[in-house]
Amino acid sequence: MKSLKERTFDLLKSWCDRMLLDQIQEMDTPYLKGALLCPACSLIHGRCADLILPLTLLYVKTREKTYLTSAKHLVEWSEFNLLCEDGTYRNDVGNTWKGISAFSAMAIGETLDRFGTQLDPETKNTWQKIFIRLTDSIGRFFKQDFVKPNINYHAGAAALFALAYRITGKESYRQTAEYWEQICSVCFDAQDLLFGEAGERTHVTEKGCRPIDLGYNIEEALPLLIRHSVWLNDEEKRRRYAEKMLAHLAFLLPDGGIDNSFGTRHNKWTYWGSRTSDGMQEGLVYITDLNPIFARAALKNFELYERCTHDGALYPGLMAYDAGEPACIHHAFTHAKALAVMFLDMREADFNRAKTAILPREKRYGVQSFQSGNLMIVSVGGWRATVNANDFIYIHGAENTGGSLTMLWHERYGAICAATMNRFEKSEPLNMQYQRGRDTYCMTPRIEWNGRSSDCDKTVQLQSGGSEKEAWIVAESTAEPGFRMTYRFFGDTVELSATTGQDGVYHLPVVADRSTRISVSKRIVCFNDLLTVTADRDIEPVCPNETRLYNPVGGFEYFPLKISVQADETIRISFKISETHRT
Repeated sequence: MKSLKERTFDLLKSWCDRMLLDQIQEMDTPYLKGALLCPACSLIHGRCADLILPLTLLYVKTREKTYLTSAKHLVEWSEFNLLCEDGTYRNDVGNTWKGISAFSAMAIGETLDRFGTQLDPETKNTWQKIFIRLTDSIGRFFKQDFVKPNINYHAGAAALFALAYRITGKESYRQTAEYWEQICSVCFDAQDLLFGEAGERTHVTEKGCRPIDLGYNIEEALPLLIRHSVWLNDEEKRRRYAEKMLAHLAFLLPDGGIDNSFGTRHNKWTYWGSRTSDGMQEGLVYITDLNPIFARAALKNFELYERCTHDGALYPGLMAYDAGEPACIHHAFTHAKALAVMFLDMREADFNRAKTAILPREKRYGVQSFQSGNLMIVSVGGWRATVNANDFIYIHGAENTGGSLTMLWHERYGAICAATMNRFEKSEPLNMQYQRGRDTYCMTPRIEWNGRSSDCDKTVQLQSGGSEKEAWIVAESTAEPGFRMTYRFFGDTVELSATTGQDGVYHLPVVADRSTRISVSKRIVCFNDLLTVTADRDIEPVCPNETRLYNPVGGFEYFPLKISVQADETIRISFKISETHRT
């Protein structure tokens, strides 16, 4: 059996080898040569040179010059096509955002820091000049009054300038790193969740909610703050940010999935993380000595990468490959950096101890409350659930609030409900995968009335109670036509009831890939003889012939159901896991 270190290298190599098949090699024009052409999006993602660290690592380990040559070509393409007059890079050829220069600089700087002595003098000198230029230019760019980046960019600056200090010893870089880290250090709420994943990072809504995104926090901002502390050799900060990461792991599902079904940027949610962030391993690998939970989290999430990789390509969720969607290379070239760091710096003894560790969400605790009582997570029996009434809306059209059951998961079935955007729109056109000839149906459980939808209602208040054996959450709206939804969790059953003041339809998309056997009768739907959905009204499949619908948010396929709701009458739905079925 291969060790985790060997598996990490093998997965990293498979991703890189697959991506290099999409590198434009033969064309002489510098507008195209060296870039990676994404087969899913039919375009060039501007940050593709972030792959420089993984490729150089592969060159050092295999001595195959193709890897280093490909890395050089990626940097050359970036210099020709993305370079701005102020020395920064733009996000993409068709995008004016320059903040990503911090991540581009870090990719080059870390490559130099680790492998500079194994590069030819010309390449080393060229990359050093680019690193210093990008670092200095991003320092000037972020200080401009009109720039209001999300918190992950402040964390990026904190890490970048710490790395620049490590490489050059220049004191001004250390001071700048401290400045940006201090900004991040005060952006944690009462439960130690990092807020600011929106332009107005300090904004608080009427209901007391803040802009929080678990995908970006766990995969990028917190790993960057941990790396800041490591590069500055600051043990106090390393321990402090380890505690912050532990708080965020409350949302890591037992199979390694990041529950970002409610996040401000869940438009880019993938089940294992987020489309354009780096990966949790590049932070967790530096704190595994402090708590074996960190090694277990890194391992479980890594195993999810393995499950979502097909033919060397990293897919955005467990069912994207099954749905016939091509894999966007942005997933792989950013997350390959995290795998490279994990391979290089893992303490294998720490990962051996991970087998006995228990993740926070593997424990049974009833209900936990976040976001001033507007976000609740549940752990009862084998069930894990999330109910969201957060009223901070980052992207209009991406709502999934209203007391919706944004996540329902069972340890024997996996995800059962997984929310998406209310209306799928490419709010970041170059950073969200195209849908190829598909209509995108909202996959958030919700009530609809004549074009209005409960998952867009910001007035909903939540109440909860119970224990680790039985728990309940009530979501109630004060907006017309008004509605009340109650969720009750028991050992083998979840009961849902809904009442509203106007005739409507309750939509219940259930996660099910094409291999799932589905049996539909009037009021009962069975999935693989394992999960049974029952209602006290007729259940109607949305699609004929057991057709599955795919949504790129989360990367799941669904079998959507709908149930009519009459005004002032209560409908009741139950989810039950069979006690006798064996998978």
